[in-house]
Formats: sequence, structure tokens, C-alpha cells
Amino acid sequence: MKKLIPAILSLSAIATTSVMAEDKTSGDVDFYLGAKTGYIYTAFDELDPKVPATFLVGIQKSGFGLEFEGTFVDMDENSVDLEYESYAIYGTYRTPGQYYAKLRAGYLEETLKSDKNKWEDQGFSGGILFGIELNDAFTIEAGYTVIQADLKYFTLGGNVHF
Repeated sequence: MKKLIPAILSLSAIATTSVMAEDKTSGDVDFYLGAKTGYIYTAFDELDPKVPATFLVGIQKSGFGLEFEGTFVDMDENSVDLEYESYAIYGTYRTPGQYYAKLRAGYLEETLKSDKNKWEDQGFSGGILFGIELNDAFTIEAGYTVIQADLKYFTLGGNVHF
């Protein structure tokens, strides 16, 4: 009897957890905030990007969603300090399950500026992310995004779901 009670409590806790934890693609509206960082690969040898910071806001329902993302990074070009920032809106599709893939495609505006010059561009951006749901409130994602043809962004980050 002493071993039966802890076993019953353990099994009921596991059963309750699986009932409480709904898949993020179950049909409920899922709102989330996220942050990530990683490595930016640039096709220009003279550009030396530092560690980027990215923040995002997302909403999804039944696997389909929208994300708004801002990325900020300092870069050096032959001892000239540059500031890079981009803002993007993505349409997303996330596969169901605890382990998932997320495809995203959208529109991006980017700015690269120094003390003397400013370059702006806009266009298509897309990528793929792989993630894991740790629980109802937190996911971790690793991804690859083509910011523009000359910039690729490898990321690792987390999202807090509400």
C-alpha cells in the first residue's frame, strides 16, 4: 500500500499534465513574445557583424500565424562603425506537436547607417525554424532566415506564450 499511493499520484500527475498541455495548433488563439540571437552571415567580406538581438511579437491560430520581428546589430566595415536594423512581418505555418517546424515568409525593411551614410532596402524574407514546446508557456526555437540575398541569420531563442 505504501508504494501504491505514490504510484497512483505519479500517474495522475502525468495524466493531468498531458490533459492541461494543449498543442499550440489546437485551434485556440496563441499570443507570444520572443527574443533570440545568433550569427549573421554576410556576403560582404568587409562587413564584420557583432552579436545580433532580435525581438518578436506573434499570434497564431490552428498553426497559421503572423509575426512581427525587429533585428538590431552593430557592424564594422574597415574600422567604420555601422548600425543595422530590420523590421519584418511574416506569415507563418507551424506543424503540430511538441517538436515542430515553422515555415515563414514575409516582407522586410532594412537600414544600414553610419555617421555619414544611410542605406535602405526592402523585399522578401523567409526562413525555417525548428522548435520544442517545453510547456504551455515556453518554447525554444532554432532557425535559419534569409534576410536578404546577402544576409543569412542563424538563430536560437525562446518565446513566452500567453
